[in-house]
Amino acid sequence: MALLQLTMVPMGEGVSVGDYVAEIKRRLEAEKAVFHLQDMGTVIEGDISYLLKLLGKIYETPFEQGAVRVVTNIMIDDRRDRAVHLGDKIVSVTER
Repeated sequence: MALLQLTMVPMGEGVSVGDYVAEIKRRLEAEKAVFHLQDMGTVIEGDISYLLKLLGKIYETPFEQGAVRVVTNIMIDDRRDRAVHLGDKIVSVTER
C-alpha cells in the first residue's frame, strides 16, 4: 500500500486556485479514491499501480479548466513491509 501526496499549482491564474482544487476533488470522488484534502496538497491511498493510473486521469484537470502552465509536486511513500493507510503516521506520532 502506498500514499501519494499531490500538489498542483496553476501558474498565472490569479491568487486563488480553489476552483481547480475543487474540480480535482470532484474527480477523485467520482473515482471513489481514498484521499484526504489538506491545506497544501492532497494525499491519496492505494497500491502504486492504482495511484499512477489515477494520477494519469486527474493530471489534465487544470489544463482542461484553462490553465496553460501547472507546476506539479508528487511525493510517494510506498511501504511494502506492512499495510499503511491515511492517518496511520499521525496516530503513530500522537501515541508516543
